[in-house]
Amino acid sequence: MRLAYSISGYKLPGQFAWLMEAIRHADDLYVIHVDAKTPPATFEAMREVAGSHANSVFIDRQPIAWMGISLVEAELRAIDAAMAARPAFDYLISLSMQDYPIKSREAIVAELEAAPGRDYVTFERLREMPLHMRRRPYLWSFERAGKLLRTPLPRSVPRDIKLAWKGPWWRILSHASCAWLQSSPLTRRYLDFLRHTQTPDEFFFQNLILNTPFPDRLADSNRHFTAWSGTSASPETVTMAMADELLASPMWYARKFDETVDQGVLALLAKHIGAPLTAHVATGRSATQELATAAAE
Repeated sequence: MRLAYSISGYKLPGQFAWLMEAIRHADDLYVIHVDAKTPPATFEAMREVAGSHANSVFIDRQPIAWMGISLVEAELRAIDAAMAARPAFDYLISLSMQDYPIKSREAIVAELEAAPGRDYVTFERLREMPLHMRRRPYLWSFERAGKLLRTPLPRSVPRDIKLAWKGPWWRILSHASCAWLQSSPLTRRYLDFLRHTQTPDEFFFQNLILNTPFPDRLADSNRHFTAWSGTSASPETVTMAMADELLASPMWYARKFDETVDQGVLALLAKHIGAPLTAHVATGRSATQELATAAAE
């Protein structure tokens, strides 16, 4: 089985090194997008992490606005790049550079093979969300200069655009679903409408995937472990305090990690899944520090 990864990021090249050490495999494909706002030295450090392997591809950079359409646009370009690569992949896995696997590749592949052709996306009914989330598709928002401008101005939803679902960004899509996304005119329709919506990344794939010819192939979740404090719009940074929960989790990947905050949990998980430790662990410095220093020299 060939896995493809769409990996996005903007900081912490050392954390990216942890991820790549854990998921690198000669048969797999890595399509990488780095925010255009990322400083040159950090970007060069990320290129060093990915290396010059033919199966590591950097797509053209664009500035990413938090809660804006640019994240979706970059992901669609990553899908195009993955679909153009040969040999063809079986599944495309979306990750950020601050993700890390909590299951081995062998275990993940075994579960994929046990239920072939499924799409792993988490769906939440929009009508059951709090008001401030339910109203997002119905208010104009505009992405400008890498930032999102939100307005109270109402907008209507075209009759052919169904927005019944939302959910987290992370997903695992079959090759067949990626091919459908490339060819379906609905992809452009949803992209054009959601272009002026707050958090389009939480609506785009959820509502579009349910329009594929194979909605019966949907799995029950995106297989991502994420810890939320309930007081922030961003997930908690994973630390050793969550180690027992991580090791017992049926999920395949987790986020978000920061090797400058807690290397111990990364070392524990590396041992758990049989991944090599990054070379910097014994130095007392983080890989982010070492890579940034090397890139700046």
